[in-house]
Amino acid sequence: PNQLSTMAMNIFRLIGDYSHLAAIFLLIRQLQTARNARGISLKTQELYLLVFVTRYLDLFTTFYSLYNTLMKIIFVSTTLYTICMIRFWEPIQSVYNHNQDCFPHVGLAVLPCAVLAVCIHLARDPFYFDTMELLWTFSILLESIAILPQLATLRKYGLVENLTGNFVLFMGVYRLLYIFNWIYRAHTERGYRHHYLVYICGVIQVLMYTDFFLQYLRGTRVCSDPASSDSVTDDTAGSSDTTEGLLFESSRKRCGNSIDKSQKRETTV
Repeated sequence: PNQLSTMAMNIFRLIGDYSHLAAIFLLIRQLQTARNARGISLKTQELYLLVFVTRYLDLFTTFYSLYNTLMKIIFVSTTLYTICMIRFWEPIQSVYNHNQDCFPHVGLAVLPCAVLAVCIHLARDPFYFDTMELLWTFSILLESIAILPQLATLRKYGLVENLTGNFVLFMGVYRLLYIFNWIYRAHTERGYRHHYLVYICGVIQVLMYTDFFLQYLRGTRVCSDPASSDSVTDDTAGSSDTTEGLLFESSRKRCGNSIDKSQKRETTV
């Protein structure tokens, strides 16, 4: 973990970090403008906060650089701010839909990653135990699947708000650029230590983002006809948010059926 924390700056890491920041600020922007959490998973944000807290404990023990310290503080504070907005701020708190954000993140993410982290740590050396190393391993494993509740929420919701879709986009770009960062460092840094667990988890993340964007690109722009948008977002009827979005494949048929009904009404008039 120490070598990863002190890694030399390169263009892939720099753009990756700023893509990560852009994703977080886009999500905050979505909450502030829409004043609701439609299609946003609180559980994913809680998982990311757990990732950051367990990974960045070295803030209290070691100073690497001002850039490193500031980025860690920003990631923790902005993620905590996002969680507080959804949990405690009105009207976001009142309209947050727990039924859509129903992924069992503790049972299917936190606990399995904790058990696997302990197994990996003990497999390296059963007679050596380092809490910081264990928590770092746990954070790497958990980050690889932290986006799952968000993807599950978007599939249930059907409609992808543009800013929410951009959040997932920039998170995917962040992780992809970090893979390029590792490849670049492996070819340019003498004595670079490979972290195969990080590589595997990074690839898993990219594959999940790829699945999302395949569904995202298959979607279609929400039609301006009120009947079509109401059929997809009937649980959020009455909202003043007019943000355009994209439909998942599972929602396209519902939109198409609504258009047909609307056209039939027009012909009968």
